[in-house]
Amino acid sequence: MTVPEWALLQVSLRERLEDAWREFAAKYVAADGRLTPGGRPIGRDGADDFLEAIFNWPTLYAIGGSPELLECSLRVWRGVTEQLEELGLFRDGFEVGYDWFHIGEGLELFYGLCVAAPQNVELRDAVIRFASLYLPDSAAHNYDGELDMIRAPHNGARGPRPGLEDELPRFGTERVELRPYGLPIVGLPGIETWDDLDKPGNAERMAEAMQRRFGSGDVAVNLNVVSLVTLAWLLTGERRWRDWVERYVAAWMVRARDNEGLLPDNVGADGSVGGEPVASWFGGLYGWTWPHGIHSLLPAALNAGAGMLTVSGDARALDLASGILDAVRRQVVRDVPSDRAMTMKRRWSIHFDDEFTTELELWPTRYSLDGWFDYQPPQVAFPVWLWWHGRRSGDRERLETMRIRGGWDWNRVRPFRDKEEAGHEDAWFAALEDGDVERFAASFLAVAHRQVDERLRALRADDVASGFDQDRWQRVNPVVTEALTMTALGAPQALYNGGLQHAFVRYFDRASGRPGLPPRVAALVESIEPEPAAVQLVNLGDSPAEIVLQAGGFSEHVIEHAVTRNLRTGAETTLGVDGPSRVSVELPAGERVRVALRLRLHAVEARLA
Repeated sequence: MTVPEWALLQVSLRERLEDAWREFAAKYVAADGRLTPGGRPIGRDGADDFLEAIFNWPTLYAIGGSPELLECSLRVWRGVTEQLEELGLFRDGFEVGYDWFHIGEGLELFYGLCVAAPQNVELRDAVIRFASLYLPDSAAHNYDGELDMIRAPHNGARGPRPGLEDELPRFGTERVELRPYGLPIVGLPGIETWDDLDKPGNAERMAEAMQRRFGSGDVAVNLNVVSLVTLAWLLTGERRWRDWVERYVAAWMVRARDNEGLLPDNVGADGSVGGEPVASWFGGLYGWTWPHGIHSLLPAALNAGAGMLTVSGDARALDLASGILDAVRRQVVRDVPSDRAMTMKRRWSIHFDDEFTTELELWPTRYSLDGWFDYQPPQVAFPVWLWWHGRRSGDRERLETMRIRGGWDWNRVRPFRDKEEAGHEDAWFAALEDGDVERFAASFLAVAHRQVDERLRALRADDVASGFDQDRWQRVNPVVTEALTMTALGAPQALYNGGLQHAFVRYFDRASGRPGLPPRVAALVESIEPEPAAVQLVNLGDSPAEIVLQAGGFSEHVIEHAVTRNLRTGAETTLGVDGPSRVSVELPAGERVRVALRLRLHAVEARLA
């Protein structure tokens, strides 16, 4: 067999990551799973940062990481949960009350554990306990069943949590990290610019206004809770979870329809869009105006649409995201991004490198009384996820148009890694479109190896004696999984603000009876079209392997026909389907096969097993 470069790089990356996570654990994970050195974040913020430290470790396990990796991930989840309980940030295992932009980030580790180990009773009980907080009859009272809304932007184990902080803070010019986002509320007398916050009393008046405006009513970013309730459905199959998802998402669909197809960002305490305290369809917390605009709204809309599609097979809720994309695309300008002010300028300068100084299409990311503003390059993950979920022709055409008009090279695999462990969706989509997936895989997996090198250097240079730093663990986490999810699972990395890790295919090792690929087996999803879908498998080991291939991360697709072709001999074998969504592939040592599948997408009830 001619061994493809991508297969060597994928297997060696998984082997390197096994050593890397152990080095991280030896330095930062105590025997009881707590992260060291410990400390307390300021105010309500920061619980998510502890849990984000190893958010993608369960994904590595589910692809083929060691059982010890799963055990360590579970130990950290338990230890950090206890750590956060003692700090008063958690109660009974869950955030006491914060926004779902951050709660969603903090839940990525937990979601990954549930997908990796769905039979774990402890995790299943926790999912039911957490999701129950949002049922209409919950003692937490987060959800208003009559108005179909969550009662506050900050919510959680203690129910709706008024305001942004327990004690009124200042909001002055000392908050330099927030200056790029501008004033949270405009129109306050005597506060017209950021520097006006320095005038006597203005910082306190801004804080008071923020406490009122962002302190009650539902906000669109709360749609991220749909992932949690969808997970409860996947693990239990109980109708109450499906009913809640359909009910809550449908309420937001009506609100978007009545707002000319564009998702509003808030619902007043009386259940009306733009009711008090915001008094406009835009301007809510993590909404259109402040601080992130579409960078917080689109993940929420996509998670809601994906949840509805998962529990019911109904793709209409994906229009929550397509409505946003269509609205901002009508406002596109062409300009040199380096010449513009933008809130995420450093991120895009790293992402585009030398292309940052050329003319690109820029999309508005926020909206205010003065109209659209904060023009930035589009975050391609959002339209890619939209197309991936629904596989609708209009969503594909949107991506094709973006690729033609965007102004940058979509075939280029850029050597960066950001906090979200994402950002290479443009190159992946281009490779799928061009039939050039092997080249893409080899290039991206080589980039991933260099990312591991960089993180290990940072980890080894980190002086833990310098004290508590709640972002330190994220900066040095050496586990990189984006290249593995795209190549092996046929999907982008999970949306960072509370997305489940969906997959086009998943694998199970028949010999060990556990999820993931056998140790020396590599996998590459070459096509995610329902006919023909194609997955290449390569056995680099000395022993035969038997791999169960599952259509869909949650067994949601039906396999109508499956054929393997040995790429050395050309021999073809028709496979028998094991249930509607699984086939078994026998892979001799040193062999390379392509599995061709004919699928019906979202044709069977989704489950995690």
